[in-house]
Amino acid sequence: MIEQGEIMNHRDLRFHSFVIRILDINDIPQVMALQDFVLGLLKNRSFCVPLSPEEHYQIMSGNGETLGLFIGEKLYAVCSILFPGHRVDNMARQLDFSEEELFRVAQLELSIVHPDLRGNNLQKKMAEKLASRAQKNYRYLFTTVSPYNYPSIKTVTSMGLNIAKLCNMYYQWDRYIVYKDIIKPLELEKSNVIHVPNTSFKEQQQLFDQGYVGFSQFKDEEGIKIIFAKKLRG
Repeated sequence: MIEQGEIMNHRDLRFHSFVIRILDINDIPQVMALQDFVLGLLKNRSFCVPLSPEEHYQIMSGNGETLGLFIGEKLYAVCSILFPGHRVDNMARQLDFSEEELFRVAQLELSIVHPDLRGNNLQKKMAEKLASRAQKNYRYLFTTVSPYNYPSIKTVTSMGLNIAKLCNMYYQWDRYIVYKDIIKPLELEKSNVIHVPNTSFKEQQQLFDQGYVGFSQFKDEEGIKIIFAKKLRG
C-alpha cells in the first residue's frame, strides 16, 4: 500500500476512505473497464491515449509501475509509468537523446480518473508519487500531452516538466513532448518570456528551433496561451 485516507466523491458530496496501491496483472480487467468508461466520456478522444491489455501487462511485469486508487473494491483512478529503455517508443528519441541516455528515461503513460473523483488533483498527485519512486534509478521524466488539453498541460508544467517539442504521435494526433532532467533541471531566461496561443504551431516551432521551451500556461478570453522562455543551458 502506498497511501490511504479520505477523499471527496463529487457525486454524493461525501468523503470516502480510499487506498492507493501498486497494481499487478490481476487488476488489468478493472483497469481496462475504467479506461473504456473514461474514454467514452471524452469529447476529444485525443486527450487520452489508451493502452492495450498487453501494454498494461508489460508495465506491470517489471517494465514500469502502475498505481491504482480504490474505494472499497472499486478502482477509481489509474496512473502508469514506463521504463522504455531502447524501445522505439522511448519519447527521448524525439529529442535525439543518446542510446545511453535512453536507459535513464522514465515516461508517464496512462492517467485516468473516474469523473466522480475529479477535482481532487489526483492526476498530479499520483504522477508525482510515481515520479518520486522512479527518480531513484532514472534521470529523465517524459510524457506527452495534447496542446488542447489545458488541465493536463497545467499538471505537467506544475511538476516542472518543460514543453520541448510539438509533433504528431499515436494516431497522428498533435502532441507536446514534455520532459524534466531530475538531476539538472533546465535553467530558463524568465525575464523575457513569450506568450503564444496553443494553436499557433508555426510560431511555436520557430521558438523550439531558437532554443525556447514552454514552461507554463494561462487562459484568457482568446483561449489557451503557452508561456515560453529561452534555455540558458542544456
